[in-house]
Amino acid sequence: MVSSIFRNLLLKLGLPEGRLEVLEGKGGLMEDEFEGIGYVRFRDSARGFRRGTVVFEDGTVVAGFPHIKRVVQLENGIRRIFRRRPFYVEEKVDGYNVRVVTVKGRILALTRGGFVCPFTTERILDFINEEFFRDYPNLVLVGEMAGPESPYLVEGPPYVEEDIQFFLFDIQEKGTGRSIPAEERYKLAEEYGIPQVEVFGLYDRSMIEELYDLIERLSREGREGIVMKTPDMRKIAKYVTPYANINDIKIGSRIFFDLPHGYFMQRIKRLAFYLAEKRVRGEEFDEYARALGKALLRPFVESIHEVASGGEVEETFKVRVKNVSTAHKMVTHFERLGVKIHIEDIEDIGNGYWRITFKRVYPDATREIRELWNGLAFVD
Repeated sequence: MVSSIFRNLLLKLGLPEGRLEVLEGKGGLMEDEFEGIGYVRFRDSARGFRRGTVVFEDGTVVAGFPHIKRVVQLENGIRRIFRRRPFYVEEKVDGYNVRVVTVKGRILALTRGGFVCPFTTERILDFINEEFFRDYPNLVLVGEMAGPESPYLVEGPPYVEEDIQFFLFDIQEKGTGRSIPAEERYKLAEEYGIPQVEVFGLYDRSMIEELYDLIERLSREGREGIVMKTPDMRKIAKYVTPYANINDIKIGSRIFFDLPHGYFMQRIKRLAFYLAEKRVRGEEFDEYARALGKALLRPFVESIHEVASGGEVEETFKVRVKNVSTAHKMVTHFERLGVKIHIEDIEDIGNGYWRITFKRVYPDATREIRELWNGLAFVD
């Protein structure tokens, strides 16, 4: 249930009362607060409110970020989605999605799920210019936080060698979630010194060979992929590199039992379509097959050995914060997400930063491996 204040606010914003009651009944609306600022996040979509939408107590609405359609056959995907229209190609950065917004004089960073993230909120001002929000208070910066010192992902782009960085890829209006045109975003990012994803240029379907070359280069460099966008931002599609598909499997295989099997099958499917589209055969095909097999099996087997030796399935993360209190806020944040973590070390690294080392433990995966190792019989 949400409070009467938020109930009245949501009704005023146009959410039908019947739909509001359904959302409340199944936990599709959650009321929360961050440092005295109350908000409601949508765990399910409703009329005019995408999943991940956040409504703050002052009436500020930050639309949930839409899921971008993916293509697995590049040439035919471009033909169907863009037809003969030109489109910008930008890097798809391997990180976690954040929306940055000003609310009641505070600059806050929201995760895709609609949480105000204490870590990202603290660090975001290291990367963006506050003047932007003084000049454009009704806009939302949308980007990717990426790097080896992320609280959510164990890896990042190869060119971020330490810490974490912000990469802008969209600017949206508050309330509507409508994206401003790509060229306008490029200009604003340059004007305010906001780092943005790499822009590879304007393409069209006649340049498919150049796009194949770009994908292969990004794959060799260990980068995730591309996002294609018409200048007006009305048509958007993404495509990932063969490297990213195999690397995702390698990372996910360590926590095999904590992920749906569809996680692995989707990435195998994408890789298979790439190999078919490019007509990869012979020794090159065998290299991909070996890489896929190792990515799927080696981390999984290592996790089994770890549990069989009395350990747990776990991942280690390191992050930099300005205040030690942020680390403890992150523990609370992860508890809300249903994630088990424990802080291993807090180190003063100078320049006003502390490095926090924490472990994320996967109890369900650990228990399942342990039971199977100990001889559990089951019907499949």
